[in-house]
Amino acid sequence: MNERLARNERFARLGLRLALGTAFLSAVASRFGLWGARSGHWSGFLKYAAEVNWYLPANLIPAVAVASTVCELVFGLALVAGWRVRWAAHGSAALLMMFALAMASGDPKSPFDYSVFTASMGALLLGCTVRKEETR
Repeated sequence: MNERLARNERFARLGLRLALGTAFLSAVASRFGLWGARSGHWSGFLKYAAEVNWYLPANLIPAVAVASTVCELVFGLALVAGWRVRWAAHGSAALLMMFALAMASGDPKSPFDYSVFTASMGALLLGCTVRKEETR
């Protein structure tokens, strides 16, 4: 592989890693009001989690919301830091696919509008192509 192509691939993986990681961290920050007036809030997130997971018993929604938030925080931090990237990318791919399928169960258009399937496949590609020297 020529050096220019290798450099471009490293740059693309770095960009994808940072884009996925910061997207997760931004979503978590919004749930806790850290984006100021542009933020959502935990109660709004719980309501949305209940809408997209309509098939679950209501008493499971808080646990699902907490679990997804913890996963987003851990995967986001790992991706941004470059720590265990393959693991974080594969976990992100699975989490995003679960989000997309849950969203599609109520409104089939929304995961396409928000590019959730695209993000999931990007995370999977990142996990499959990351090189050992790009992780810590």
